[in-house]
Amino acid sequence: MMSGATRGFAQRRRPVVSRRADRGAAGRPAAVRPPIYSIRDYSLWYGDFRALRGVSLDILPNEITAMIGPSGCGKSTMLRSLNRMNDGIPGVSIAGSIIFEGAELYDDSIDPVAVRRRIGMVFQRPNPFPSSIYDNVAYGPRLHGNRRPDEVVEASLRRAALWGEVKDVLDRSAMTLSGGQQQRLCIARALAVQPDVILMDEPCAALDPIATFRIEELMIELTADYTIVIVTHNMQQAARVSDRTAFFTVDMSGDGQRTGVLVEHGETGAIFTRPADRRTEDYITGRFG
Repeated sequence: MMSGATRGFAQRRRPVVSRRADRGAAGRPAAVRPPIYSIRDYSLWYGDFRALRGVSLDILPNEITAMIGPSGCGKSTMLRSLNRMNDGIPGVSIAGSIIFEGAELYDDSIDPVAVRRRIGMVFQRPNPFPSSIYDNVAYGPRLHGNRRPDEVVEASLRRAALWGEVKDVLDRSAMTLSGGQQQRLCIARALAVQPDVILMDEPCAALDPIATFRIEELMIELTADYTIVIVTHNMQQAARVSDRTAFFTVDMSGDGQRTGVLVEHGETGAIFTRPADRRTEDYITGRFG
């Protein structure tokens, strides 16, 4: 039986819908919106190795937040922390706090399965199940008790801009789709369980420019109903699609170990044109990284 805290966490919130016509966070209304995530002094260790140190960051609802930085700076580790995907790694320990929608994400009363239903993940390489297109999208709803998920499957494929391409071949293996179609199918699969947040770890890294453009357009459309956090090495992509950007880098600790740190975060336009920290400017201009 779920505890009261877990049961409350599992309830789906009403989406906040406040998209603007133009891109650029500065164009948003000035109304104060509480963050969907409040991360405070968060650190993570793999055994004795400290992968992240003292990250503090707010993530706002119905926006795209991009995490950028050189390899090994902990941005993917931070992304996976947002839906507790690091839990199963032996030797992982954490300090600090991640508050999601007012609940401490790592509280003992919180069910990780409930977390991952509300906070979906799309990976770098498309990972469809070796089953039909229909069954890929229906998997999550069936797992949660929906035995007749036809409407959910269609709605999810429509939201992922894939319905028109597959509606007549839903019984075909998902493995026959192109790479871009497979990635949109994985997005549809994530949408089918009605999450609040979609995490994306380099979702376009394995795609050609045309497929990348389709995924980027889709991300922007989805923020009408969802919050998106994306890790990307492609700074042009971060500049094109994100409302806010968080720049991570590698720092040397007192004992000579490398550890990931958050340098700065803010509206994407400001981060790319008026960074507050020289390390951010050096990375964006290609002086290192």
